[in-house]
Amino acid sequence: MTPTSSYTSSGTGRRSQEFTPATAVRGFLEHSRRRAADLSPGYERVWARVAEVAYAANGLQQDLVMAAVEAYPARPTRPVLNAVAAGFELLNTALLLRGEGVSPGTAIAAASSGGPRAAAPDPDGTPREDAAACSATAGTKAPGGADAAGPGRSAADAPDQERQSPEDPVHYTSLASELALAAAYRMVATSHAPETRLIKLLEILDHSVFHAAAGERILGELTQRAATVSHGEVLEALRIGSAVPCYEAPLRAGAVLGGAPTAHVNALADTGRALGMAHGLARELRLAAHADGGRGARELLRADRPTVLGTFVASGPYGPAWRALCERAAEGTLTDDDAAHAHELLDRSGSMRAVARMMGTARTRSEHAMAGGDLPVALVERLRTWADRELAAPED
Repeated sequence: MTPTSSYTSSGTGRRSQEFTPATAVRGFLEHSRRRAADLSPGYERVWARVAEVAYAANGLQQDLVMAAVEAYPARPTRPVLNAVAAGFELLNTALLLRGEGVSPGTAIAAASSGGPRAAAPDPDGTPREDAAACSATAGTKAPGGADAAGPGRSAADAPDQERQSPEDPVHYTSLASELALAAAYRMVATSHAPETRLIKLLEILDHSVFHAAAGERILGELTQRAATVSHGEVLEALRIGSAVPCYEAPLRAGAVLGGAPTAHVNALADTGRALGMAHGLARELRLAAHADGGRGARELLRADRPTVLGTFVASGPYGPAWRALCERAAEGTLTDDDAAHAHELLDRSGSMRAVARMMGTARTRSEHAMAGGDLPVALVERLRTWADRELAAPED
């Protein structure tokens, strides 16, 4: 990407206000697909996989970057902001393709939002959360509904029979994840951000990938364990694998790019982690509240993604019944009656109330972090508005 890249608005003869991080992502991916088609027949389908996942996400990461950076007057020009925000959105795309990314609820309301990116809700009207596996709370599915990698592993680690053909979707997913990650680094590294800030931005990217991989490793260990998993272990996986790379990192990046003081950068890191924890728990509660059709129960019973709700039920008097349902779900024999029974167990066990309290505690921590950091009022209000919407009590 050059200083006159049409991905970010420079050198196009068009007003910079017409360009957003979303259009930067779209422009980059469309350009990459054309290059791939010229290079090798069929290669563009791998880039199409990247685009499919990127467009199905809701733009939360890019909006978190923009919410933070727009709160500080020392921010660079709009093309630089677009490129950096697009880079963190592509990072999330890479994590989604690996089974770690987050595509929760709806994006933060921001003046910078724009472009066709929001995921359509499921036919039953609930948000699309089957791709939200950066948290330890819901499994990631590849586009089309198939599991991207299987229990506790990345697509690259799938058995040979699953990736024996280059036409196999799992093979495409593995390649697409690598390309999306490279694209994320490229967008940030060539953004023309001030050098001192650019170095810090690349450090944040490294920090995110490092933690996401650690979170995947933890989940892999938990899913292979015969003993009951504790809710504390699942919370740790949620913090390391989701809250840090998907919430803390984009807020830190926006603050660094905007020239925020170190105290504000640290406060936003704490805020992002707390909001990420709260949001992951809120996703579980929405799945538990969604009893019609049994989709929520099926997600919560998945063996490859332990949940905080599930660990609460499994460790109590309803544990044997819950584990029996998990086994049926793994075998593919779960019936609608079984799904309804799972929802009854969630309610009777008190796990939903316990997780709701934990979510409230995480939300309180985010408020304390924002207040203690003396953050810009406009930024605090944007984050609060998003949290009020996303962390609201689910409706049955």
